[in-house]
Amino acid sequence: MGKLQRKPFSAALILATLWTGMASAETPAPADMAQEEAFLKVLPKVDVPDDVQPIPGAVNEEFRNCEAHWPPQYREAQSGAEARALRDIYSFVRARNVIATADCGCAGKVANWDDVEAVAAALRESQKVERLSWQHTAAISTEARKLIAVAETMCGGSF
Repeated sequence: MGKLQRKPFSAALILATLWTGMASAETPAPADMAQEEAFLKVLPKVDVPDDVQPIPGAVNEEFRNCEAHWPPQYREAQSGAEARALRDIYSFVRARNVIATADCGCAGKVANWDDVEAVAAALRESQKVERLSWQHTAAISTEARKLIAVAETMCGGSF
């Protein structure tokens, strides 16, 4: 099999999609491009294969079976004002982590909560809100589902 062709994939793309999808009457446009660019550079890039293939010998572990390793903040995000928004972001961060590390076990699927906080802070600032709702993270959730499909193909099983 030939070498996988990879393309850069970053939070910038996700957040750009989010920004585009949120251009509504209740969401003002950014004051200038510098503000938007700062908002888009939250997470480092991750390479997504053009032709996604299963990882040879991968042992897939479903996230729900990794509960002993879940960050406490994820447990706290099961309820509360920002619960849905934070879980949307974490879904993206977890899938991104699996793809970046090619780790289909708990270590790959239980990502660092600091990345969630960084994205949430950038969204709060860019949207000028104190609390995020699912509307603020709808595009991230959509992109997370796409990355989860890639991760499931790579890992050969359910996310």
